[in-house]
Amino acid sequence: MKLNILFFLSVLILTFSKVHSQNIKPEDQIYLAITNGISGQGALPFADLPKEKQAILFSIIVKIDNLGKVDGVEFTNPSNHIDSLVRYKQVSDEIKRDKQSVFKKNKNTIYVLPILITKWGNSNLLITPEFIADFEKLIPKKNQFDKSRSLNIMPTQLIKVGDIQY
Repeated sequence: MKLNILFFLSVLILTFSKVHSQNIKPEDQIYLAITNGISGQGALPFADLPKEKQAILFSIIVKIDNLGKVDGVEFTNPSNHIDSLVRYKQVSDEIKRDKQSVFKKNKNTIYVLPILITKWGNSNLLITPEFIADFEKLIPKKNQFDKSRSLNIMPTQLIKVGDIQY
């Protein structure tokens, strides 16, 4: 009897998790790839940076072809700060694998997901000319995209990280 109940519960949990995984949105998959791709070792010591450098602003552009496969992942605003924090190749590979087949239903689409990474506990942003220049690059100009694809600009995602030490 107990074994039957355990079996039933495990089937129920597996079914729920499968249904939940099928409802994942493209922006969730991209966001998860970024959070998984943030380096926890030898990355960015926020404490050593001046206040104006304690926020990183960039976008991920994911291009889906007419078969529903990811045919390109690009990052705007590449800089030394982002390079030392985000493992681009790992993020790109995870998005391209599309294990949940999230992008398959969204053929001929371009997703743009702006990301703001700040230091945990720092709710103030210093708006400098450099920050504004990065802000302007968040959404690339329309003429840079293939006109046969629909453009989906998603809400900005905020990621807060602590001081990461070597």
